[in-house]
Amino acid sequence: MNQRILIIEDETDIADMIEYLLTDEGYDVSVAETGEKGLVLLDKESFNLVVLDLSLPAMDGLTVCNTIKQRSSVPVIILSARDRDSDVISGLEIGAEDYVTKPFNHREFILRVGKILSRVQKIKRQKEIVVSDLVINMDREEVLMGGNQVSLTPIEYSLLSCLASRQGWVISWQVLLKQVWGHEDWEGGREMVKVTIQRLRKKIEPDPHHPVYILNEWGRGYKLCKSL
Repeated sequence: MNQRILIIEDETDIADMIEYLLTDEGYDVSVAETGEKGLVLLDKESFNLVVLDLSLPAMDGLTVCNTIKQRSSVPVIILSARDRDSDVISGLEIGAEDYVTKPFNHREFILRVGKILSRVQKIKRQKEIVVSDLVINMDREEVLMGGNQVSLTPIEYSLLSCLASRQGWVISWQVLLKQVWGHEDWEGGREMVKVTIQRLRKKIEPDPHHPVYILNEWGRGYKLCKSL
């Protein structure tokens, strides 16, 4: 069965172009021209990925993204003409997996879509990762911290898995960007990694301002500690 992608975009020309690009790659594509219609489709049907424009009429893209993340773990790529750091950070903070600014390179966009879908499938194939009190069960898409369930987005799953796979080793933000997002380098890549680390800490750390699980090595990167 082909993977299904939902496009939420109010500009018909752009929606048609993205639909053509994705359909040409073999994906099953649905289009919603408003956030409200997109949320209705997500409630009724199952999708593997959402491509979401920020500048939507009525309900704006950030609100739509936040609503999606409250309801499901489907990954979201934000697509927008806005390229200010504050917009990128806002999108990532509420759970988006990636942020693409218009205009964009068609091939790069397709590669980003493929990387995210591939990463999600890879995560689901893994069984369980155990790090101290942290248990990540990928079969059930479940994370436990001290026996309590923690809800993570797909990108947070992937980042945590990457750190856990090299427990105790420092991993640079460049390597995390490559392994988790599939980007060799990107102007906003460092901020993307930083914001996602912050999101993850808020969910698994007893005190996110004084982390004990995910640690910084200044000038080097991040690591998941071996023991507390």
